[in-house]
Amino acid sequence: MSITNILKTGILLAVLLAMTATSATAEEKLFTVINHTDAIIRVWGKSNDFKFGRIKPKTIADCTCNSLYNKDCFDKKGGKAKIKLALEDKNGKDLYSGDTCTKLYVDPGTFIDVTPDTDGRHIKCAIIDKYEIRQPIPSFEKADTNKDGKIDEQEAEAIQLKANFKDYDHDLNNELNPKEFDRAINKINIFRGVPF
Repeated sequence: MSITNILKTGILLAVLLAMTATSATAEEKLFTVINHTDAIIRVWGKSNDFKFGRIKPKTIADCTCNSLYNKDCFDKKGGKAKIKLALEDKNGKDLYSGDTCTKLYVDPGTFIDVTPDTDGRHIKCAIIDKYEIRQPIPSFEKADTNKDGKIDEQEAEAIQLKANFKDYDHDLNNELNPKEFDRAINKINIFRGVPF
């Protein structure tokens, strides 16, 4: 076999491999889990042992699944996936799911909000709209973009503190000092996505 033929064969194989990779990427789908608990959440396909992953406490994580490689992923009627979420005990062995977390049928792009259940031992899962998710509020140092030691209304707007700004501004100087900032953070409802 000549060098020219070897090169042609190599190029052909590279093109075929690239086409396969592109096809696999096109089939990749994901859903997002927002973990509002102080523990690790495990996520896996309900009908087999395929695990999508372990979500750290108070984080937003994408669970990717590729239907070319895993038939349990988005293969239900209507393109849904059957999944289960559970709270991992600190010893890593015991799992605690609530009723709303054991048989979830999710579409690609779904956002699942996970919070502690009222019994303090299990979890609650709810499918929410993307617009309900808020990004984590940064520290005072990061929020203070102009580094003047206070948060003005413009800086507050960038970190979702514009609403009710006057309620947080106790000395009424249209700025938040570090103490006022901390009080504002503590008043925000953690189960709406802030702060992480």
